[in-house]
Amino acid sequence: MPPSYSKKDGKDRKGNQKFRPDPNKFLFNIDTFWYNVDILNYDEVMESGLLEELENGRQLHMDYNEEKTVEVRLPSYENPLVFVVKGGQKPLYQFSLRNDDIGIYFSRRYRHDGQYPIKVQINQFLLWDKGLINAFAESLSVLMSFGFAVGKAKMNRIDFAVHSDQWQWLLDDLRTFEYPRNFKDDNKPDFYRLDPCTGEFETVYFGNRTRLQLRIYNKTKEVMKKGKMYFLDLYNSLDMDTENIWNVEFEVRRDFLKECEDEEGLKIFDDLEEVFNRDGLDKLWTMLMEKFYHKSAFWTQLSKGAAGKFARTTGYLIRTKDVDSNFDREVAQIRGRLMTAVVNDENCDIETAIKKFLIKNRQYEERKGKSFKEDVEKKKMLLHDYEINKTIKKETLD
Repeated sequence: MPPSYSKKDGKDRKGNQKFRPDPNKFLFNIDTFWYNVDILNYDEVMESGLLEELENGRQLHMDYNEEKTVEVRLPSYENPLVFVVKGGQKPLYQFSLRNDDIGIYFSRRYRHDGQYPIKVQINQFLLWDKGLINAFAESLSVLMSFGFAVGKAKMNRIDFAVHSDQWQWLLDDLRTFEYPRNFKDDNKPDFYRLDPCTGEFETVYFGNRTRLQLRIYNKTKEVMKKGKMYFLDLYNSLDMDTENIWNVEFEVRRDFLKECEDEEGLKIFDDLEEVFNRDGLDKLWTMLMEKFYHKSAFWTQLSKGAAGKFARTTGYLIRTKDVDSNFDREVAQIRGRLMTAVVNDENCDIETAIKKFLIKNRQYEERKGKSFKEDVEKKKMLLHDYEINKTIKKETLD
């Protein structure tokens, strides 16, 4: 497929306009981040009451599918955040605390086999909103709010993502694509929704998810399928072609990271503090781009990366704007559902439909012991957003 370069680059001998990749149309960021962390006083904190809370909450969830919540107060938020107690990831982690932005997984007791007792997941929206370093620091603040003395942390999984509209990928583009081969040369790429007639595809996978995998996929289609409309708003704000966004994404796992060294031969990727202090993410990106290569100006621009962006990019997404735009998009659906309330009525105006809904909602809340206002307040507390957190009513916390 011809490139979709949009940056003017002079003219050829015949006077035709030439174009090159526009560096501003490459969005570099971290899309998923997991890390393990050592806790110096783990058993002490767990035995002081946290373990019992986690056990009770997990049992409540397993037996009755009900949720036990734990409040966390951080200095940067006016009101507490809330985490829901759930099961963990066996066999190492038996319990978890999760909200919309962060998941924390706990072992029952401190481990002496080299495995750290806590694993933390930072979700996509928080990474695109606050940036990796700020999101990582906030997750540490959550751990310290329980009284944990945080020790060394190391990456468990990191996904590098670059969204761009500067190239539309087809099967022919991959005929000259260079990627690591194994001894048997049988680690061929896998395709999802490949049309052999046109060469169009939705996703191509190189490698495997246990160590290192490169995915190149049609981000526009994923956004529409999964309803991640906040990305469309972002693309529009940068004047990108929302019909032609592709993501080049590396999923890097612990087994691969353990083998990596920087140019000085140091294993900095075993310590997150070293990674951040030594621009380790930029170095890791360079290593990845040396393993995979495509002969194009697009890939050359991609390989340059963007110094410090993977660790420090903030403000790509803003949750308050996302909430407003999501509601705008849901108006048609809400309107359609309200129509069903009055389809049998002679008075079928929207005011009547809303009145009927309010009656049905009151009956539902009385039956279930729920409160619309309280549920909204609780939903706010599941979000790591300063502005939304400010709007929580004090009486909800009493």
